[in-house]
Amino acid sequence: MAPSSTLVYHHLLFFFLVFLLHAQPCPAAGGSWSTLLPSIGISAMHMQLLPNDRVVMYDRTDFGISNISLPNGKCRPNTTDCSAHSVEYDVASNTVRPLMVLSNVWCSSGTLMPDGRLVRLAALMMVIV
Repeated sequence: MAPSSTLVYHHLLFFFLVFLLHAQPCPAAGGSWSTLLPSIGISAMHMQLLPNDRVVMYDRTDFGISNISLPNGKCRPNTTDCSAHSVEYDVASNTVRPLMVLSNVWCSSGTLMPDGRLVRLAALMMVIV
């Protein structure tokens, strides 16, 4: 009689856990975490590290205002929402710059083109402000 798939799964899981418990620590172990900024003003749903050492972060636009305003009193088109739902984090200067999102990024995705341009799928259009 052949063993059940559940039994095989449990055996594989057991051997994998034993392997993990006996694995040598990574040579880079010993780092630490620290808070760089108390808040970036949005809840980052998506993040993309860019080739210029900046990180673009996106939040959904249909769940209320964010905690960071767009500059110069600008608002998103056809709304009274003047808050940013996207930011650019500059790693070198540890600063955040609000960006305007023209469409909702919920359930979107993105990638970098070989030349470094950011492409967001699901009809996201960005305007750098």
